[in-house]
Amino acid sequence: MVMIMKREKSTLYKSIVDNSIFSEFEEQRGICLFNHSENSNFIDDFISVAHVLCPNVIEVEGHVFIDRFFNCSEKEALGALKELKKQFNNDKKQIEQWVNAWSFGDFFIGKYSPSLENDKILYQFGDILVYYWTRRFKELFPDRNIIVEYGEDLMGETGPTIIVYEASE
Repeated sequence: MVMIMKREKSTLYKSIVDNSIFSEFEEQRGICLFNHSENSNFIDDFISVAHVLCPNVIEVEGHVFIDRFFNCSEKEALGALKELKKQFNNDKKQIEQWVNAWSFGDFFIGKYSPSLENDKILYQFGDILVYYWTRRFKELFPDRNIIVEYGEDLMGETGPTIIVYEASE
């Protein structure tokens, strides 16, 4: 959803990130979100974040997975999917949900911040992932109904969790 602010002679198209979230940050490194980012990240950080927001996706026999979560070589993919089909009684949606479920905390292993305890910040993070991953899947599979959403404790994960699956028709 694009937020638009009409002004007298201009129009502001707001970011998907709510500027007020900046006030929730434990440590503010600048005067605004943009400035905080400028003062906090190296170019390598930007590149790795872009990779998270637009991840590699693998399709195996019609099943779609975030490549990082499927975590097997192309050679192993068919065997891994065969095992998942047994485990989930050939339920495609359950297979995709199980593989593509990832706790928000797992994105930050080894990099704890008090912000991980702040629900406003966590849900803003979820909104950002949903926004970008939805666009990624629409770009790759424009005729398929791939759902990207987050909730609490999904598919055995702990806390806020993102999940990706194709909705049955």
